Amino acid sequence: MAQILPSVFGANILHLQDEINFLETENTEILHVDLMDGTYVNNIAFGPNQIAALKKASVMTFDVHMMLANPEKHIDDVIKTGAEMISVHYESTPHVHYILQKIKKAGRKAGVVLNPGTPENVLQYLLDDIDYILIMTINPGRPDQTFIEKSLEKIKNTKKMISDRNIQIEVDGGVNIDIAKKVKEAGADLIVVGGALFNANPKASYQALKNAIQ
Repeated sequence: MAQILPSVFGANILHLQDEINFLETENTEILHVDLMDGTYVNNIAFGPNQIAALKKASVMTFDVHMMLANPEKHIDDVIKTGAEMISVHYESTPHVHYILQKIKKAGRKAGVVLNPGTPENVLQYLLDDIDYILIMTINPGRPDQTFIEKSLEKIKNTKKMISDRNIQIEVDGGVNIDIAKKVKEAGADLIVVGGALFNANPKASYQALKNAIQ
């Protein structure tokens, strides 16, 4: 069954505790947290210290998306935050396998992120070390983008590549109510949503998003 993963980067930074309380009231299981370094992507947000503080204030599972260069230098600090799910960009390091091993050894779920221009078959020899694959459906860190329709084909191809392995597909970028339905039908299990949820009427938007993927 597919799930909506609210992205805390889309929440109101001045009212984060209220936003977390709202999500927990709505029985949200997993919170998506972007860790951005200003180098791999332009934005800077939610370093390990901030993620650890958020984790202490919530009962939700944390899904940390490491959008940073040289993630092997920071993976130990991210593991220490207590996050249960940690993903790293395939393109950000030549040491993806090493990082996946560290995450798994710490008892967490390990994910690999693919940018829009990266084919899914680069993961062929990593599948036995992956718990989930995060498919970016916009280019990370670039504002004012819309969902890349070609991503639907990529999701379907990834689903076939996974075969009967216990690996989930996550999508992130430009998801609204209509697109949530499309990516779920294509094979996505975890659907990250930011602006389409945190708006003038988040309760109604959240319900509409949930209904779209039933």
